[in-house]
Amino acid sequence: MLPTLRTWLFPALASALIGAPAALAQVPSQCLEIESILVDACIDLAQCPGASEGQNEMVRFRTGPQPIALSELEADWPNNSWNGLVQDATTAALTDSLNATIQGCGWLLEPPAGVIPPGSQVLMVTSTMMCAAANSFANLSDTLYIVFQAPGNTSGHFANHNNGAAISPTPVGAESLRTLILIYLPTGCADTAIYDRAQLVNVFGTYGGASAENDGATAQFSWPGPPTVTYVNYGCQAPFEPTLVSVIDVEGSICNGAGNVQLVGSVSGTDVVSVLWQGGTGSFDDPTSLTTNYAAGAGDLGPVVVQLCAFGACGLPICIDYTLPGGAAPLVTIVADGPTALCPGQSVTLTANGADSYSWSTSDVTPSITVSAPGIYSVEGTNACGTGDAQVEVTQAAGPTVTITPNGPTALCPGQSVILTASGADTYVWSTTEVTDAITVSAPGTYSVQGTNACGTGDAQVEVTQAAGPTVTITPNGPTALCPGQSVVLTASGADSYVWNTTEITASITVSAPGTYSVQGTNACGTGNAQIDVTQAAGPTVTITPDGPTDICPGQSVVLTASGADTYSWSTQEITETITVNQAGTYSVTGTNSCGTASAQITVNVIAVSASFTAVPAFGDPPSM
Repeated sequence: MLPTLRTWLFPALASALIGAPAALAQVPSQCLEIESILVDACIDLAQCPGASEGQNEMVRFRTGPQPIALSELEADWPNNSWNGLVQDATTAALTDSLNATIQGCGWLLEPPAGVIPPGSQVLMVTSTMMCAAANSFANLSDTLYIVFQAPGNTSGHFANHNNGAAISPTPVGAESLRTLILIYLPTGCADTAIYDRAQLVNVFGTYGGASAENDGATAQFSWPGPPTVTYVNYGCQAPFEPTLVSVIDVEGSICNGAGNVQLVGSVSGTDVVSVLWQGGTGSFDDPTSLTTNYAAGAGDLGPVVVQLCAFGACGLPICIDYTLPGGAAPLVTIVADGPTALCPGQSVTLTANGADSYSWSTSDVTPSITVSAPGIYSVEGTNACGTGDAQVEVTQAAGPTVTITPNGPTALCPGQSVILTASGADTYVWSTTEVTDAITVSAPGTYSVQGTNACGTGDAQVEVTQAAGPTVTITPNGPTALCPGQSVVLTASGADSYVWNTTEITASITVSAPGTYSVQGTNACGTGNAQIDVTQAAGPTVTITPDGPTDICPGQSVVLTASGADTYSWSTQEITETITVNQAGTYSVTGTNSCGTASAQITVNVIAVSASFTAVPAFGDPPSM
């Protein structure tokens, strides 16, 4: 139902499209002009069993100033006879099925009442038995009249290439001309198209090859003026010219967001109405011209992607991206293909990246160098925007330094194990004969491993011992002689869990009463015990001790020393443990410790001295009576 529906919905559009090419394109002055021949047609035996090439060839031509009835047209084929054109229910259904495959804005029409209007583009198919699945109309963007030769010819009407099965960049077959003549019978007016089989190109744009590689070979003919023929291959599609967009020339460069590039684009196709350049952060002096100049923008700090789009009558653009080389001075890096620490006799390949050309400190100018001696190797890389540098150090490697790392204690309780992991080498052999980098052991002993790398071997060992039960200790956080109201924190250590004789199970307890405190500590290997005494402390008992007699003569002194407390305060205001006095008096001291205060005193006397004199008679004086 879809083909019929499309025809019913768009009669006005079809009429407009019929008129548009005639109005815009040149109309031949003579009866008709041949425009192209699909010489090497495509067939698909899987979808069209029994299909043959002779049923799928096509000729595109344009009619002149007069209408042409189908019965008034005759073809003189290079091969086969002319069967005449037919238009019936079969051709109508075939035309509808082809229209259903079109994805562009093109359209296929049968000539109304069997008469081709003047100035029309016409596609002639060599049979109503064509394999529609093998000849795509998906990209058709023109309005074409389609006519069909009556069935009967299965062999080819034309002749394919004669260049052999080997693909060649140039033709190798001898010149072999084939001629097609289309004749308007009422006047005898005719157009002749001649092509050379040797010039037919394959899908690669070269010559020769297998049959499938040449499907789609087409000859195109120019008019007006002296006819010329060109050879193209658009693959398995009907012989209309697809729109092709390309960038054919680029001159100039972009560096650091500056510079100008001259761009030349190319567009082919019959329905192109405009082109547009876009992309980058810069500007085009004329973005609607195939030849334009691009001025780099501030954001063009790397390769710049520009796009050339061609807009056809459908309004659907066909675009191609093109990357303009550019950027800044190169950021050069060096990549080594292996370790840069070399054992004797080894080498490493150093490869520079990021630039266009390179110059090494070894005088090499290739991207890669191979070195075997230790040293610092540098390279300077250059591109169109400048230069950049990089360096790498190659060192002398030594044999492995092997270490063993346990994953836990190496003192094991019964039933425990430890994983020993060797590192520092490439391969390992343990004293247990194991060759993995890690082993699990559960017995005491000395375990050794030999590690090997490309430069030699190295050894390491570790001792695994038998662990014993815990050795528990108790540590107080202060004095264990407590004054009334005081407390002390007792902390057990050396085990994993604890039980005190107070029934507490924490590592630390706080006590304020005198007594003996014990704890039992447990680990995986057993238990251990410890205890500590906490006593009751008393206030101080202060005494004063002189360093000599407390009865002193005038001018003498005595040293008084207090004891029995932690700090002291004398009646002399001194706060030292010892004072020196030389005056008579009672001296007292107050001593303090954490439990309180106490006092003592001592008396110091100064002995008084009395003098008596006896008169002595002068010489010669009589003694007194």
